[in-house]
Amino acid sequence: MALSPLGSGLFAATNARKRLPIFSALPYLQPGANSKLQAGQESLVVAWQTLDGGDFSVSYGPSKAMGKAANVRVVRRWSGSMEDGELRWNYVANLEGLSLGAKVFYRVSCDGQTVLEGYGTTRQPRGEKVRFVSFGDNSFGDLSDHQIAYQAYMQNPDFVMNTGDNVYDGGLDDEYARFFFPVYNSDVVGPHTGAPLLRSVPFYSVIANHDVHDKDAQKRPVADFDINPDSLGYYTALHLPLNGLDSPFPTLVKAETDEGKQKLAQFQAAAGARMNRMANYSFDAGDAHFTCLDSNIYVDPSDQTIQNWVENDLVVTDARWKFVVYHHPAFNVGAEHYTEQHMRALHPIFERHGVDFVLNGHEHSYQRARPLRFAPQNMDGAKNLNSKKRLVPGAFSVDRHFDGRKNTRSEGVIHIVTGAGGKHLYDPEWNGNPEHWKWPADGNIEYVEQFRSDVHSLTVFDVDTHRLAMRQIDQWGDEIDSIVVEKAAK
Repeated sequence: MALSPLGSGLFAATNARKRLPIFSALPYLQPGANSKLQAGQESLVVAWQTLDGGDFSVSYGPSKAMGKAANVRVVRRWSGSMEDGELRWNYVANLEGLSLGAKVFYRVSCDGQTVLEGYGTTRQPRGEKVRFVSFGDNSFGDLSDHQIAYQAYMQNPDFVMNTGDNVYDGGLDDEYARFFFPVYNSDVVGPHTGAPLLRSVPFYSVIANHDVHDKDAQKRPVADFDINPDSLGYYTALHLPLNGLDSPFPTLVKAETDEGKQKLAQFQAAAGARMNRMANYSFDAGDAHFTCLDSNIYVDPSDQTIQNWVENDLVVTDARWKFVVYHHPAFNVGAEHYTEQHMRALHPIFERHGVDFVLNGHEHSYQRARPLRFAPQNMDGAKNLNSKKRLVPGAFSVDRHFDGRKNTRSEGVIHIVTGAGGKHLYDPEWNGNPEHWKWPADGNIEYVEQFRSDVHSLTVFDVDTHRLAMRQIDQWGDEIDSIVVEKAAK
């Protein structure tokens, strides 16, 4: 597991021949387009952003001697408001031909001066242990963001699996520069400063409601480039797998003014193939498979195209553990978003193909459901697009025997809401009050076993071939919940 801020400093040369560019995002790692685990064909992405251009180069290899040079590509996109913004330079370099489970050193230089040296570890192959952390609804500039970033770093994860709403309030490129990169790629490690997590740990995420936060004339969620010319930072700041479906419900964009159309064209050129393709994707790590989905209210998950893609994705993997990740929780008892139940339409597929965990955000709290099975009885709510009232009633079967300690074999899917990653918390008065953790529309079924809304937190998963351990860690580093799930050997 590679976690290290690196080298002798970010700006190495004191006798600089030429001033280095100003960075809006220091070099950071991303997983890149790969999905399947293939020996010798692993890759990582090193990306960075500046306010002005420079002559950059990237070298990499299995030791500090490097030995290989990566091709550096650059695109421009607008960042900031229409009146007070600028075209920034977005750089990317692919580190290719890597082994699985291997340490990879890299160096980013500009005009012959070292900007940053770092290393990361590629994805683990089947049969190897994996640790990852998960949290969502995180970056908006408060102390809690920094605390969660620090606690995530201290867990030494192989990667981060974010559950959406990386930045507030509009998923803008400039919000990434102000609230995201300085916290998760901080030079200084500490609960008040964040951590250099992004330099050595790939960061996966899912698209969420604050990424598409404007509304069009029909009240549909849309990225409005007339109002926010640096919309959809998700598609340009991140570099995620590109094996997703051609969704019948793409991210909507709007641009009617000449300036808006210009900014949209710049965005589209910068995003390239990532636009829409990164909304739904999957990847493997060790013995785990992750299916990552767009759950925004413009999506109908009962649509056959989506159902077929999800089913096929879960059928073809040979992974021992299966995770599904999307933002809007289908089984959640919080007051803010309880009625947004449209993703329940996919639950029969999850059950058929052995999904172990579903990870969500959206509700700013921690909730752990008991293992459950669910049969939808009416899909009309799932089809009620662009509405927050999307009730999907159905029949529950809740495994009350499983306790994650003595009884560790689960019968059903375990749903985790881990949306306490930094933004203000919801329903603090419900903490420790189980009478609030049920709803008449669900027959008052007590399917939530743990609910914490008084403290920010993140989820830590340790995944082995036959055993999985899950812990919930709060912003102070204390464990507030834990379970173990075990599987019989095949």
